[in-house]
Order: sequence, then structure tokens, then C-alpha cells
Amino acid sequence: MATTRELISKVNQIFGENRMDEFIDFLSDDIIWEMFSSSTGHTTLRGKEEISNMDGGENMPERMYFQFGTIIIEGDKASVECTSAGIRPDGSQYSGASCDIYHFSNDKIVRMVSYVIDNSTKSPSDH
Repeated sequence: MATTRELISKVNQIFGENRMDEFIDFLSDDIIWEMFSSSTGHTTLRGKEEISNMDGGENMPERMYFQFGTIIIEGDKASVECTSAGIRPDGSQYSGASCDIYHFSNDKIVRMVSYVIDNSTKSPSDH
């Protein structure tokens, strides 16, 4: 069994390299992922299949760039601060800040809670 530190290090590497198919491999079949977003509100995804089929939305960048900050580990839980950036399909800049809380069991993520703040600025035509 891997340590929580080893698992979260690998998950962050996968996110940093945008290898989302590999991220799915870290999820338990019955995972619950709750997301609280300043732009889209609250969403709960249940199960590996629902997460693998999720759509980030037409306004989200195809390629995201992540910068990880503080990581706190306690037992089988890890909390990770992160900023992200990318270019949306319309050419506008996306930037966000987040805190993700991971719960691991048997080397799999069984629960995630994400708090996401969209820091993007709107173009003048969006006002």
C-alpha cells in the first residue's frame, strides 16, 4: 500500500500533465465527488463512470495548467491548494484557485470535495 503522501504526489503529477484517463484509475468505483464552484454552484458526481463522462463545459479550456501550493496530510486524507489557468475555446483567459480534499482507502480515492473560485475576467463584450 502506498502512503497518502505518495498517492497525492502521483495524483498531482497526473493533473499537472493533464492525464485524466490515469486519474480515473485512482478512483474507487463508488467515489463521491462534491464540487462547490463560484461560477457553477454545487455539483455532486457519483461513481467512477459518471466522473469519467463529466463535461467541463464549453467554456472550459481543453488544456489546463496547474500550480500546486500547500499540501496537508492527515492519515488517509489530503488537502491540496491549487491555482489553474488555460485558454478557453473563445480565446479568453481562464484562471482559478481551488482547494481539493481527498479521502483515500486501499490506494483509491473514495471521496473528493473541491472548492473552486473562478478568477477569470470577462471580456468587454461579456458585460
